[in-house]
Amino acid sequence: MTAESHRIVVAGGDLRQVWLAQILSFRGFQVTACGLCRSVEDEKIQEEDSLRKALQGAVSVAAPVPFLRDGKMTGNCQVPDMDVETLLSGMSRGSVLFGGNIPWNVRERFRAAGIRVYDMMEDEQVAMRTTVATAEGAIAEAVSRSTCNLSGSRCMILGYGRCGSTLALLLRGFACRLSIVEKDPSRAAAASVLAERVLSPLELEENIGEETFIFNTVPEMILSGEVLRRVKETAWIFDLASAPGGVDRQAAEALSLNLTALPGLPGRFSPETSAEILADYICSVLL
Repeated sequence: MTAESHRIVVAGGDLRQVWLAQILSFRGFQVTACGLCRSVEDEKIQEEDSLRKALQGAVSVAAPVPFLRDGKMTGNCQVPDMDVETLLSGMSRGSVLFGGNIPWNVRERFRAAGIRVYDMMEDEQVAMRTTVATAEGAIAEAVSRSTCNLSGSRCMILGYGRCGSTLALLLRGFACRLSIVEKDPSRAAAASVLAERVLSPLELEENIGEETFIFNTVPEMILSGEVLRRVKETAWIFDLASAPGGVDRQAAEALSLNLTALPGLPGRFSPETSAEILADYICSVLL
């Protein structure tokens, strides 16, 4: 199959989807856009205000990352039929659905209808390349919000997976004094190469009070009210974990702590690069 013979719908999402539509069009695909956060402003790309209409004749769909937010398909709320049911009924058997963080039950429904489903964020290369944009965005937020220099400061990273390891590498470039909290022994051993100290979750509460910047990447409740009471008032907490995050937000608010959730950083800080990553993956599957 050639790109020129392939019609793909790019639907919903943030600025990554706008760039993705343009990149796929540049690579030769016939692109229809629907429910994007703004117009693509490209005469070669057809734009529709109805998902059902956009799906007519499409061979594949590039759905947003994340696929759902607050139980709804991520996209422009001004498109009334931007929902899972319309997407499922509008795609034909044998077509291909791309997306990110697609819930298991949703995948099974599409597969039962004969639709091939690819969750792009489960691809190791896509996930690792995307962590760079996430880490850079987190650092940008830290620099812009705090009254303290990031350089030379005490920084704690909760979790040393894909995102945590990339963030640690970049923070070391700022000469930060790194503490990393990781329960997995092999990951903890790897973290010791970059970190000043590596802690277990059991050691978190007694040590967190020393930190100026705290970055959470763990998608489970790790910063409970008991732990948050040890955080100093001038510290900043950045929750990078996928929803619902890993911080007790009510407790943080009651304690008047500086907490900000940072979903969708790649779409805010590096949408063009992030879209290139997604386009590379889509092309690897389709061509």
